[in-house]
Amino acid sequence: MFPLATQRLELRPFEAAFLERFVAYRRKPEVALYQSWSDYTQADALAFYEQQRALSFDTDETWYQLAMVRKQDGLLIGDVAAHFFDEGRQVELGFTLDSAYQKQGYATEAMRAVLKLLFLELKKHRVSATCDAQNVGAQRLLERLGFRQEGVFRKNIFFKGSWGDETTYAMLGEEWARQDGVT
Repeated sequence: MFPLATQRLELRPFEAAFLERFVAYRRKPEVALYQSWSDYTQADALAFYEQQRALSFDTDETWYQLAMVRKQDGLLIGDVAAHFFDEGRQVELGFTLDSAYQKQGYATEAMRAVLKLLFLELKKHRVSATCDAQNVGAQRLLERLGFRQEGVFRKNIFFKGSWGDETTYAMLGEEWARQDGVT
């Protein structure tokens, strides 16, 4: 199943060799702005890696993280997280991309490959994603991929010292099939 190859990327399980780069982009304030962390340390990365090593992709009630690696130089530039739940029928996705590689189509390319795997190969029923209501870039990306907005939850999360709004998006397998030309 892995690596998932796109035109410019490989999506694959994390390796210990990625951890230095992982910390470097996750500790950037502009990357952490809409994430659950404010600072990301080497200890955080090691704990994450140890937890991920014990997991398998498509295991119910787990979050599995894929490394987003550029083919041309093997550089880790981001990650895509998949939370499998509802006895494996549904998946929640999240993504983080190094700010130096944003607005270049990498996240769209990576997410499209993951959606194809989830819907076409693994036959998932529904994929969702939740983002900070102020994260317009993430919202545009999800809409570009064909997700529809399902709701805005007002002040539902206490986040970095204040109440924040979240926007939820989703797509059904049948919706993916129609937009991708698959019946």
